[in-house]
Amino acid sequence: METEKNEITQVSETEVTETVTEETQITETEEDVTNEQKGPVYPTQLSLTIRTIVGAYVIYLAYQIITSDDELTPFLWAGVILFIVAGSALVIMSVKRFIFGEYEGGRRDKH
Repeated sequence: METEKNEITQVSETEVTETVTEETQITETEEDVTNEQKGPVYPTQLSLTIRTIVGAYVIYLAYQIITSDDELTPFLWAGVILFIVAGSALVIMSVKRFIFGEYEGGRRDKH
């Protein structure tokens, strides 16, 4: 009787494994293929505005650290430089995208 139970269990596990394997196969749909062919996705005006504000705030934080009365250690100077570089990059890239219309509905989107 125990032999019959083991055989049934083994068959059931094999069937379950085959079923799970069949269900987890991923196929590309037509939507996936067409989305890949559209090209780069540009951020909207709202996200560019938020990026610009965040970049300006990070630069402001670096300025506040520099002008504080505390003595700046080399570690703190490294952080200030990182803040200035990151904030400037955010502001410059966002403003550039605004100017050239690289957002949804912008000039570049219409070509």
